[in-house]
Amino acid sequence: MISHASDISVVIPYYNREQYIDATVQSVLAQSIRPLEILIVNDRSRPGARQHIERYSKVCKILDLPKNVGLAGARNAGMRAARGKFIALLDDDDIWLPHKLEVQRRYMDDHPDCFMVHSAVWAFFSDKPDQLWVWCEPGNMTLAKSLTDKYWVCPSTMFFRAKEAWYMGAFDPAFRQCEDRDFLIRVCAAGLNVQCISDPLVRLRREDHDRLTRHTYKILRTDLKMCWKHRRKYLDAYGLQGIVSFVLEKTRIATRETRYLDGAGRFVLRFIDLKYPIRNEYRDPISNDLQGQPESIAV
Repeated sequence: MISHASDISVVIPYYNREQYIDATVQSVLAQSIRPLEILIVNDRSRPGARQHIERYSKVCKILDLPKNVGLAGARNAGMRAARGKFIALLDDDDIWLPHKLEVQRRYMDDHPDCFMVHSAVWAFFSDKPDQLWVWCEPGNMTLAKSLTDKYWVCPSTMFFRAKEAWYMGAFDPAFRQCEDRDFLIRVCAAGLNVQCISDPLVRLRREDHDRLTRHTYKILRTDLKMCWKHRRKYLDAYGLQGIVSFVLEKTRIATRETRYLDGAGRFVLRFIDLKYPIRNEYRDPISNDLQGQPESIAV
């Protein structure tokens, strides 16, 4: 066991998830190293849901927000109140494996140039076996990769340095969804290193419950807003084809279970290649072994 638990602040945004928050908090309390603090940010939950988390007032600091601000704003509020050198995020319906903090804290000791380390997850469902989900490859996450839908960082696996996170602007509260991808893109654009542990450290809840990822058309709308915000980065890395590929890719996902639209989307994609060809003159702000070498990222 390492002795650096006293510099980790755990931030849990909470909104009307009283049926899941017990398992979430208990997974933090069961960690092989104890964090400095656990901050539950109550994002204006209904009174009954707020009362439920009062049971944790002796082991967690509860922050009550005066109005609902969404995940980005709630995470920022928790980070603003945090005292730790490191921030570990956890959504209020997910569960950490017992060694999660210890593995990531040791990784930061071994990689002092790393800003954020994340990991694979076990996605668990109510009607099928668990699935291992991995969104990363060895080495640093490049800005070019962060612009595609193939690479992602699950928020409940994020473990990063607090000071640098504020330096590059934390989460953008203008995004009610997709705030995690916007954050990742801005981190990579700032030249900060994001690295991945391929072993799963989190159980990601994908049961049939109300979660943001089920609102596919809201997600699509926000994805398009995010793409427009970072359009210059897409054009620099991939040209117009990068924007077109991302939009078509996200549209296909949003219409996957929509009658007629799904078939039409797949028909269109039979004639369009969704590869992301990196432009010859592009230079990524993140250094890695492929730096300066043109490549095509397939999806």
